[in-house]
Amino acid sequence: MKIRFRTLNYLTMFIFSFVCVAAPLPEGGVSVIPDSHFSLSGVFSAGSFEGRPIAEADVQEVDHPEFDQAMQVRVVNPGANYYSSAINIYTTGDVEEGDTILVQLYMRSIENSDESGVSRATAFVQGPGPKYKKYLIRDISAGSEWKLYQLPFKVTDASPAGKLSLHIGAGGAFRPHIWEVGGVQMLNFGGEMALEDLPETRATYVGQEPDAAWRAEADARIEKFRKGDFQIEVVDAAGAPVPHAEVRVEFKRHAYQFGTVISAFFLLMENSNGELYRQKLLELFNQSSSENDLKWGPWEVNEPGGYFDQEQTLAAYAWLKEHNLYTRGHVLVWPGLWNLPERVKPLITQKDPSAKQVILDHIKDITTKTAEYVDEWDVINEPYAHHDVMDAFGDEVMADWFKEARKHLPTQGLFLNDYGILGSQGNDVPHQQHFAKTIRFLKDQGAPVTGMGWQGHFGESPTSIPKVYEVLEYFHSEFPDLDIRVTEFDINTRDYELQADYTRDFLTMLFSHPATVGVQTWGYWEGKHWRPHAAMFTRDWQEKPNGKVWRELTREVWWNDFSGQTDPQGKFSERGFYGNYEVTVSVNGKEQTQAFELLKGKDGLQTVKVVLEP
Repeated sequence: MKIRFRTLNYLTMFIFSFVCVAAPLPEGGVSVIPDSHFSLSGVFSAGSFEGRPIAEADVQEVDHPEFDQAMQVRVVNPGANYYSSAINIYTTGDVEEGDTILVQLYMRSIENSDESGVSRATAFVQGPGPKYKKYLIRDISAGSEWKLYQLPFKVTDASPAGKLSLHIGAGGAFRPHIWEVGGVQMLNFGGEMALEDLPETRATYVGQEPDAAWRAEADARIEKFRKGDFQIEVVDAAGAPVPHAEVRVEFKRHAYQFGTVISAFFLLMENSNGELYRQKLLELFNQSSSENDLKWGPWEVNEPGGYFDQEQTLAAYAWLKEHNLYTRGHVLVWPGLWNLPERVKPLITQKDPSAKQVILDHIKDITTKTAEYVDEWDVINEPYAHHDVMDAFGDEVMADWFKEARKHLPTQGLFLNDYGILGSQGNDVPHQQHFAKTIRFLKDQGAPVTGMGWQGHFGESPTSIPKVYEVLEYFHSEFPDLDIRVTEFDINTRDYELQADYTRDFLTMLFSHPATVGVQTWGYWEGKHWRPHAAMFTRDWQEKPNGKVWRELTREVWWNDFSGQTDPQGKFSERGFYGNYEVTVSVNGKEQTQAFELLKGKDGLQTVKVVLEP
């Protein structure tokens, strides 16, 4: 079966972007940044990485019909976060809640060594600290010709002059390069302007093109790593082969885990939405986890009859196991102060040593109560950004948490989970290095780590597909004994065509890599999703393009049923996806059915013997 691609191929889009000019804008846009923004003090922050400046910048005279000056940025020490070094332009006018704003800018590459021939940066708009709320985050890229970007967004909080700011970040680069930005505008069209009435530059990603080389390579890996040979051997009660028997083999369940998170409250709802919530879960997924119910705070609050309740959570997990879904627990310890229950926070801030036992007691409590329902756990979540507990008591406590979990979970998988490994174009090197360093530390401390959990939250500039493979290969080569699972996959964009394309390509790349064991989306219904635009179903349960792609891949393209007859030796042979099957043998109008599992790791041919009853 063919999966639809965009009709405009990648090369055409790339060439078109060089020659395009600014689309006509509606009247009424008012500039909210100064005209001479490049000459302002503090317009560029060099930042630092590993003790050296990330980038340097100055203003250059350029020949362009729309502008005559550009800021040239020379990235000399790449590898930090995208915001670590940036052009910074602050508003000079007030912005009201609900205003629609358009950022317009041109970019070109002066010098780069990237295989694609482009330089990259990140345009983002944020509110004031300490939250620095992001209204726009968009990776931008260009070759040697000027490329126009038009990026509209809505403001949800009023911001007086000087509080809202536009930035063009240089810190997330992977290699040294030089680029220029000019013609920067930030126009406020007020609260009556709809986003769809403003022009918007469509996002793309490397690897989206239909003839990308990675596609054939991924298909070959899927054939090699996700399938096995089997034969059905049909014999009679005396053990003699039965030739020409009719054989039908039906695929029932993938061994690979295509999953999603649920809310216990919504899963158990007794109304039409609850029914559809359960129905779509079973139609599209074979693995699940709760989104928030097993986090320490919700678990401990225990509001009987409320949104979070231990009895309700356990009932939801019992339902998942009853319906044969592989289950995950999220999360035993999220070690940032604000993620901990209120009673625990003072113990951390005061470095009270009793806190260490309090955490171990929580691990014992939640794992023993859920052990019969949960197949694996995220033991630690996001230690790169949330490390207050380790700051108070040392990194060794992380190993203690894994060891305590293993006491009560003798066979379950135990994962370290974090973000930033696949995000930020795959170039968040500090985050990746910290994750690898933490895994090595845990293993050196004897922690029973079995897997690496990576969040996969993407926006309108998702990580290139070849880069995803590069990151997978690096971590698999470093830790070949650990499973890899994408634990929180979604694509937050209103561009549903891009969303569907990336769902198809990301899922294909993950499924093709032998170290991965599953992909879990962070929700599927707009009515219960932390980022509603990322959902697979609208609020009224209409399937979106990304849901259609997920269903087609997991239930059609990567699905197989077989039928035929046994040969003269009573054998029927095929090659299929690993997972659970049901074989039905028919002889002289009499049928006999038998279940079997095609197991990954079996050497050579797996034989299933069907002994016909007299």
